[in-house]
Order: sequence, then C-alpha cells, then structure tokens
Amino acid sequence: MPMKPLVARAAAIALAVVLLAPAFADEITPSHLAAARDAMIATKANRGFDDLLPALSQQVQSQLISARPDVYMQISDTVNAIALTITNRRTDLDNDAARVWANAFSEDELKAIAAFYKTPAGAKFVDVGPKVFGDSVQVAKQWSDRVREELFEKAREELKKQNIDF
Repeated sequence: MPMKPLVARAAAIALAVVLLAPAFADEITPSHLAAARDAMIATKANRGFDDLLPALSQQVQSQLISARPDVYMQISDTVNAIALTITNRRTDLDNDAARVWANAFSEDELKAIAAFYKTPAGAKFVDVGPKVFGDSVQVAKQWSDRVREELFEKAREELKKQNIDF
C-alpha cells in the first residue's frame, strides 16, 4: 500500500478519534479502556498511527521550506528536534483511539477480541487478512466481469430472436 494514502487515512482516523473522544470520555472505566487498548494492540489497529508524526514533520518542513528555502537545513533540524520532543503525544492518540473502541464494544467483547487475535489464527488473520481481502475483491471483480459478459451475450441473443439488433 502506498505510504501517502495510508498516512492520510490514519490522519483522518486520528482526527475523528480526537473529535469524538470527548463525547464519551467520562463513560469509560479504566478497565474498559485497558481492554480497548489491549484489543487495539492485538489487532494491530493502531499500526498506521506510527507514520503520523513523521508525516506531519515532513509536511511542516515542506511548508516552512517553501517559504524560506534558503534556510532549509535549519528548518529540517529544528522541526525534527521538536518532533522528537513530542513523540510522547502518541500516547494521547492511542488513548483517544482506545476510547473509540471502548465506546463501540463492551469490556467483555474487547477481551474476547483481544483473546482471539492473540491466538495463532488471530495473529495470522491480522498479518494476511488485508491480502486475503484484496484477493477476494479481485476474485469478485473477475467473476463479475465474466458473468456480466455472459449476461450481455445471452440477453443480446434473446433480443436478436425478438428482432432487436445491437
């Protein structure tokens, strides 16, 4: 998967998480939140978040460098240094995302999800699932193309019998 769409999608998810989290922040117990974090980790749902800060750093560097290309090295060094000081903010994102999960699933459901994804089958599902889904979509497209062509030809033949030519 190309990096830019992945980062953009993760950024959109992160933004949604941040905007939605306050609406239900007070309703979630610490154990429920812990179960949500555990499920997120087990499903590797937050792995796309790893690229957000580096991508944001690149965006800020590009923005500043476009305004002052003469000091591009100073800009790069400064932005990178500042980015390193705020890496701990990633915890905020994980906590906010965990709140989204906790809002969507009960604590028991989250524990069951995490338990499954910690099994060999669950871990394999996380690793090969995206490829299997992609391959399944491709198979469905190929099947659709074949059936559409068959349907088209048969309909055309039947219409020809009714003296309707195409």
